[in-house]
Amino acid sequence: MSRQRDILLTFAFFGFVYCFLARAAFHGFPLSGDEYSHLLQAELFARGLLHSAAPTNSDWFRVDHVVVDDWVRSKYPPGTSALLALGVLLRVPWLVTPVEGVLTLVLVWTATRRVLGEKDARVVVLLLGGAPLFAFQAGSFFSHTATSMWLAAAFAGVSASATRPRPFCLLVAGLALGCAFLTRPLDAVVFGAALLALRSTRVMAFAGLGAAPFVVAHLAYQNAQFGSPWTDGYHAYNASLGPAGEGSMLAPSYVLDREQLAQHLDVVRALVVDWTVPGTALLAFLGYAALRRAGQAEWLRRFALAFMTLEVAVLFVTQGWVDDGARPRYLSPSLLPLACLAGPGWRAGAALLSERVGRAAVQTVGAVAALLAAAQLQSFLSTRAPEVSLREGLYRTVAGRGIRDGIVVVPTPIYARNGPFFDRSVLYVSAPPAKAPEEAAAAFPGRAVFLAREACPREDGRWTLLRIQ
Repeated sequence: MSRQRDILLTFAFFGFVYCFLARAAFHGFPLSGDEYSHLLQAELFARGLLHSAAPTNSDWFRVDHVVVDDWVRSKYPPGTSALLALGVLLRVPWLVTPVEGVLTLVLVWTATRRVLGEKDARVVVLLLGGAPLFAFQAGSFFSHTATSMWLAAAFAGVSASATRPRPFCLLVAGLALGCAFLTRPLDAVVFGAALLALRSTRVMAFAGLGAAPFVVAHLAYQNAQFGSPWTDGYHAYNASLGPAGEGSMLAPSYVLDREQLAQHLDVVRALVVDWTVPGTALLAFLGYAALRRAGQAEWLRRFALAFMTLEVAVLFVTQGWVDDGARPRYLSPSLLPLACLAGPGWRAGAALLSERVGRAAVQTVGAVAALLAAAQLQSFLSTRAPEVSLREGLYRTVAGRGIRDGIVVVPTPIYARNGPFFDRSVLYVSAPPAKAPEEAAAAFPGRAVFLAREACPREDGRWTLLRIQ
């Protein structure tokens, strides 16, 4: 009973942390363009719509990561927005991702307890839930937490099948993998490819059978949203931008590009050094060796190693730049296999350390690692808070001025956030190339037009609004 109480308290603690980050630290505000795009599509889904009609003068309403041509819709797959739509309907969209984070921990604990035992499973939960990257994502609107949840469910299905072979468990794993495909297709494909390491035709067949309907659904979604089953949102978004479209997200040539190579190496460094509980990567190596020496959990060792290897390999053929998200966020799924191996790695390392310097030293190391992880997260939040204050501050400033039936010309498209229906009293526009902000007066006759400028110091979140009509 005490063990069950302890693990429930652990889940509750992490749930509180994620909710605190989402609401108190991030203000339930979609800081990045990616987050806003997911939330915009969620508002459409909540109304039972795939897209909405683009407004007149649509060139002025361009916004990052949203496709604006004849229709307005997100460029991203529908999985994340479908879950956020539940939060939109309940008026708590900020709560969705923290719940996904807790469910991920529950699923990982369920899966690893079968294979590694109760004690190791608790350590896995602590290392995964306490990783700054996982906590950071669980407080945001990014798609990585939803992806991790579905992959954890697929992993739990495979784990159940490995313990007690049943086709039903593998079908469930396939269904979860299909949901991951609707959320972040590339991560789902990597997970499926890693299953090949199990060398089981049965696993691949049943998992593929469960995932197949979701792949078909994804192609149908692309056909409905972007005009062809084979045109994804990224290509539609680039086409909507015209000649200024973004570069390809996937290209083998990035491996040989020195700038991209440097970016990718720094992402790996950031994951290992900054965004995981200190020592997690080392514990994962130790856990792999300990399990291999003991002849335990062979399927888990093979799968975890294959999954991490493929995740890193794929990273090096994707486009990498510094953006508004956590530096190594595209490696978020790697936290699952890292934690699963680090759990037994902690047991092996603790036993060795206890023999040499005593049990108190083990407890001290664990406490220091937890404190350092919290300190790392706090350092990231201290950078994030001014960014949230500045970006959200524009809308607070406009509301504070009591502007009605107005147009606000913003400095970049990231601020041109009007929801999917453009029915708000104040609309935010970004001047198209070669057009001056003053031309907004002609484009939107009869409305009060203001030019928004960032105030100094930027950290206070205040903006200056200059009336230009």
